[in-house]
Amino acid sequence: MTNLKKYEKMIHSCMGVGDCRIGHRPGVGRFGVCPIYEHTAGFEPSTARGKFRVLEGLLEGTLELTEEIAECFYQCTTCGSCKAICHNSYDPCINLPNSYWLDHVTVWEAFREDLVENGFILPRHKEILDWCQEENNPYMEKHSDRLNWLKGERIPNKADIIFYIGCTESYRSQRITKNVIKILKKANVEFGILGENEKCCGSVALRIGKKTLAKELAYKNVEAIKNSGAKLIITHCAGCYKTLKNDYPDLVGELPFEVLHITEFIEQLIKNGKLKFENEINEIVTYHDPCHLGRSSNLYDAPRNILQLIPGLQLIEMKRNRENAWCCGAGGGVKSSFPELALEIAKVRIDEAIDTNAKIVTSACPFCLNNLTAAATEMNKESLEIIDITDLILRAL
Repeated sequence: MTNLKKYEKMIHSCMGVGDCRIGHRPGVGRFGVCPIYEHTAGFEPSTARGKFRVLEGLLEGTLELTEEIAECFYQCTTCGSCKAICHNSYDPCINLPNSYWLDHVTVWEAFREDLVENGFILPRHKEILDWCQEENNPYMEKHSDRLNWLKGERIPNKADIIFYIGCTESYRSQRITKNVIKILKKANVEFGILGENEKCCGSVALRIGKKTLAKELAYKNVEAIKNSGAKLIITHCAGCYKTLKNDYPDLVGELPFEVLHITEFIEQLIKNGKLKFENEINEIVTYHDPCHLGRSSNLYDAPRNILQLIPGLQLIEMKRNRENAWCCGAGGGVKSSFPELALEIAKVRIDEAIDTNAKIVTSACPFCLNNLTAAATEMNKESLEIIDITDLILRAL
């Protein structure tokens, strides 16, 4: 397990406090931390503490790698909630010889690399990765159909600013793609897209454990971006954002361009006077933090700042928000291999949204929106409007 061994000291630094099971924060009180622990049988390996004990056993040779262990680690959404609550990962008061500032998700993903290399990969995940290798997307779609949403509209493939669209918003959530383009045009932003040169960002491959494929895709995308002449990449998909901004430097080295999430870019446009909200939205709205934007990238303020500038809009936070936000359940490959589990996790978030008396739930991640919408439908809560933040922005412009 060559990938796991790189983090052996980090694994041993877990002191077993157990905040990764039940957390406590001022103003929040006691709350569930791990969505998998809350929605499975509640065995210890469902939590981060238990996972570290299992990994110690594997490294020491007292445990043997099995399909059951692999399935346990693949049920994790890699939401990072365990890291956010873990004192061992951030508390400066802890300075013990075995304390190496835990990065839980990095360890889980390293172990998944070893699982893939040892043949312990879930059938659905293998199918997705094989297709991604062949057609540059995880949705069983042809790469040649990637631009079908464009419908003849001409957008250059060379510009200082490139809108990186990603697979989900090219093949599934095309409404968001069109929203972003409308907003950029409204602000008279000169931008381009990579077009047929855009490949999957590699997020799916990284989360499942196929780092070699992720690196291959990263090199292709970076080369395409260099050829476009772009100095700035903007993207909406939270998974693409995390991968481009946080993972690409590790995969390919220092990037010759800046990466911004669309909410960061729109906030700049508003501050520069290039966008102005003219229409009131007299509704109570609550915002769901995507894990890839929030805990993974510390991007909390930009979407909230935008929402608070919309006339008439009242932003009410869910009880668990920002670094304590409850995962939607769709990440880490869980939605593809454990769809019912993903749905049950999302239902909890819908209940939290209902408790705010909000009529609108908004977010900035297509995975979150799709899974929360599916949960609300199954709960017969169709009156709760679940929309992307770009929908609200367009309504207010």
